[in-house]
Amino acid sequence: MMSEQALTITIKPAEASQLEMLEHEFSPDTLSKPHYPRYEVQQRGEGVYLIAWHDRTPVGHFLLRWSGPDDTRVIKYIDVTHCAYLEAGATSAAYRRKGIATALIREAERVARAKGCTQIGLEVGSTDNPEAKRLYEHLGYGNWGQGEFPINWEYIDKQGNRGTESEMVTYLHKRL
Repeated sequence: MMSEQALTITIKPAEASQLEMLEHEFSPDTLSKPHYPRYEVQQRGEGVYLIAWHDRTPVGHFLLRWSGPDDTRVIKYIDVTHCAYLEAGATSAAYRRKGIATALIREAERVARAKGCTQIGLEVGSTDNPEAKRLYEHLGYGNWGQGEFPINWEYIDKQGNRGTESEMVTYLHKRL
């Protein structure tokens, strides 16, 4: 069991040399290599892939995009030219409920404001992640008022089998 004292974490943009470690730490059950395309978003200048570190261990991550979500159900309702978007957030199981997601979100908000964004948003699963939804609401994110909608993504499992997952999500946003 970890002690309850505050963790010292550092949040920095991802580096190419860290991608295999991120895959090993956060995505051991998939061959999809999701951290590479997130890093590519950063390389193209379309956002920043923020990684939270405790000592030399990555303990959390969030991808911050400058141009809002790419989901057509959402972009018709928001001004994506001034709305940053958070996606692909996670905290290692052993480090949950220790302030890591809060620190990542606050850093993302700071970076988004510095980039000139006036809003930030994210999608949260409606039923399978009530703790995340509570955290976002606690940090000032509000429901967009347009209801839930499905999202889908593809993956490749450890055996090389392709699959598709889907989830009902709600878009939450906050003025910066």
